[in-house]
Parts: sequence; structure tokens; C-alpha cells
Amino acid sequence: MRKKSWSFLRPGDLVDVIAPASHAPPEKLLPGVRWIHQLGLGARVPPDLIRPDVFFASPLEVQLSHLRAALLSESRAIWCLRGGYGSMRLIPHLIKQVPPKRPKLFIGFSDITALHLFFTQQWNWPVIHGRTISQMHPDLAHTPDRKLLADLILGRKGEHTFRGLIPMNAAARIRSEIQGTITGGNLRILQSSLGTSWELRARGKILFIEDVGERGYSVDRMLEQLIQAKIIDKGLKALVFGDFTEGREKDGTELVSLALERFAQRVPYPVLRGLPAGHDTETNFPVPFNTPCLLTLGRSAKLSCSYGGDH
Repeated sequence: MRKKSWSFLRPGDLVDVIAPASHAPPEKLLPGVRWIHQLGLGARVPPDLIRPDVFFASPLEVQLSHLRAALLSESRAIWCLRGGYGSMRLIPHLIKQVPPKRPKLFIGFSDITALHLFFTQQWNWPVIHGRTISQMHPDLAHTPDRKLLADLILGRKGEHTFRGLIPMNAAARIRSEIQGTITGGNLRILQSSLGTSWELRARGKILFIEDVGERGYSVDRMLEQLIQAKIIDKGLKALVFGDFTEGREKDGTELVSLALERFAQRVPYPVLRGLPAGHDTETNFPVPFNTPCLLTLGRSAKLSCSYGGDH
């Protein structure tokens, strides 16, 4: 199936802001909207975007109506307010949804991984694993990762290379190149996809994984389940770990790195770490899913990604 592409945004283009997962207070929403305006774009925010409903930004029917309206509107992009929890609840209601004739730029990360899997696997859309609206404060507009995201959205750059990746097993230390598309996202959500209509399909692809707040044993358990479910036991072209943050043990020790190292020694494909994307508050670089990438292995490992936009 031929890959589809969204279009790079131009001044005056409209961005729909949705909240398909947890809520955020106005002080997290409004600065992000100002950042969109600073890019020369318009932002459409539903007046009932935030109607907190226990775990979620709003009741399911409200979240679903916002997403459907954004998919069918004249906007060129859909940008999620934050992650947290809730996106997976929308997917059963999207199964019979007729996709727009042309993909829209769809941005988010963390819990938004569920929607990324749906759009990439069911609709063959490219998407961006990148900062949510709640993280886009104008005062931080020129940090490297936010500047790159702006350049990619506006078409000032169509590709980016992540250098300095660290090989974690023998297969990753052998000098070679791997071409393929990249998929993945948050480890906890990838685990949650098992047995669903949007279950992770990683075979023949480069898989990216990150997470936050998970201790070493929990990371090991989730990876073990994905192996036993035969999702990542073999057949991947490679796996690249992003940031794993806030996962220290109660005594302050850090065992997540050990869990990742032990995993890397078990699998037959190349495993690397050091891609600066995830829940690190300082650096969360945008990663494209379902677009062409070139992974260079060996001592100077790097990942070069093409983003999905058309001029």
C-alpha cells in the first residue's frame, strides 16, 4: 500500500486542538494556543474542550465528537492537548469512520500512542510523536526540539538525523544500514494494545519505545509480555529506546537501564538507545511514524527520518 502524506502547513492554516485523554488546566492550554498563533497559524479550541470526567478531559461522547469534527473539518492539523489516559476508548468508535480523503498532520505522544497506532495501521497515515499543546509554552519556543517541530510543521525541514545512538547488543555494533518505517511510542500503551483491533504491528519495522514512571521490574514485565505475545520476539528490523524517566526504585537506585540491557541481549535484532524523545521535560524531539527512515548501525549509529509532509 502506498504511503500517504499530509501537507506542510502555511500561514493562516487552521489547527484543531483536541483532548482525547486526560485534562489540563487553562494555564497549560492557553500558552500552547499562543504558540500556534506565533507560528502564523490559527487554532480552533472547542468551548467544551475541558469538562473533567474523573480520569478524562471530558465525557467520552464529547471527546469523540471533537475528534470526529476535527477529522472532517477544513483544518490541516490536529494537535492533542496532553496524554495521560483515555485515547484508547475512542478507537472502537472510529473503526467504521470513513477517513478523510487526505491525511491531516496529527501530533501527540504518551497516551496518544493508541491513536497513532490506529491512524498508522488502519488508515496508513503518517503521524508525529511530538510534544502536546500543554508543553508548547511560547517562552520555550526556541529550544532545539520545539524549533525542530516548528520547522517540520511548516516545511522548513523535511527530514532530521538523530545522531549519537548507542548500540546495546552485538547485532547493533555491526556496521550496516537498515531502511524501514518506524512505529511505536509509549511502552505501557503498546502493552495495552495487545488483543485489540489496534494491536501493535512491528514486524518488518523499526520500533521506538519510551516511558515514564515505570520501575525496572515493570519495564521488564511489559517487554516480557510483548515477547511472549510474539510481538517483539523476532522479526523487527531494529528497536530504538527513547527516554525512560522517573523510574527509580524506592531506595533511589535505577534499574530501568538494567532491564533494557537484559532485553537487548535476548533478542536477535539490533537494539539501540539514546533517541532524545519521550517524557524528558527538557528534550522531546519529534519522531515520525509510518514514514521512511534509515538506521545506520555501528560505532557512529544514527537514525535519519523523513517526515510525511508534501509541499
